[in-house]
Amino acid sequence: MRFDTYELYYLDTYDEEAADLADDLGIEADNPYFDEDIAIHLDADYVIDNGLRVAVIVHDIDSHEVELAMLQPGSPQAPEWYSPEDAANVVAELGRVLVALDDKTVKIVDPQDPAFALKRRASFQAEDMTTATVAMLQDSQDNALYTTFCIEFRPNMHSDFTFPVAIFAFDPRVGRLSGHMLLDDNPFAPPTFNRAQKKIVARRINDILESIHTAMREERTISPFKNLGPQFRSEGLPSMEAVDTHHAIDQALEYLEQWWSERAS
Repeated sequence: MRFDTYELYYLDTYDEEAADLADDLGIEADNPYFDEDIAIHLDADYVIDNGLRVAVIVHDIDSHEVELAMLQPGSPQAPEWYSPEDAANVVAELGRVLVALDDKTVKIVDPQDPAFALKRRASFQAEDMTTATVAMLQDSQDNALYTTFCIEFRPNMHSDFTFPVAIFAFDPRVGRLSGHMLLDDNPFAPPTFNRAQKKIVARRINDILESIHTAMREERTISPFKNLGPQFRSEGLPSMEAVDTHHAIDQALEYLEQWWSERAS
């Protein structure tokens, strides 16, 4: 299942900072362009950089189901100043961010209150919506959930046999993707996996990674692991609890090796 993910940020000092900025810039409160002039300096990026993450939104792009996780006053992650009144403001803004359309789908729009900002994170795959939400919530340096998957290679177009040739782990919190190619050290490859086939695999994986880097530079959204051609396909693996993406790849490899062994027996 594939999910779009968002984070809602709240700058509780926005009004005070806006007033101070207006004094510094000599902007009168009755200026018809007051909000626009202030927003040049206190924009969404400023709110995200200096504000508090108060909600996570996970949107199932197929069913249009939405799951929310909101920061609660008194929780271990909440600062002392975060009050029930602040939480009520968050609820009100979420009501404006989530727009129900006539066709029973949900549209997610930017906040109306300038004290809030919406940050779109990378889309990613997970077993279910709850797993996706938990992965987005875990932002400490300790273990967190990582989405893992593999790329499989079909050496013979006249056979359905495929085997893993690369493992990837994705951190949905920061949009980081790590991968490991399985060429000479491939425990799943048949003895017939030859040098020419390894070159085909390496070239295809490198093309995928290059397309990702290019899209990131150009700030484009792509689906590089879809429509991989007749010799390649992507296969989702369970989300892994790990300390980083490389640790998640190691665990995914162990999972695959165990699964491969059980299948062979």
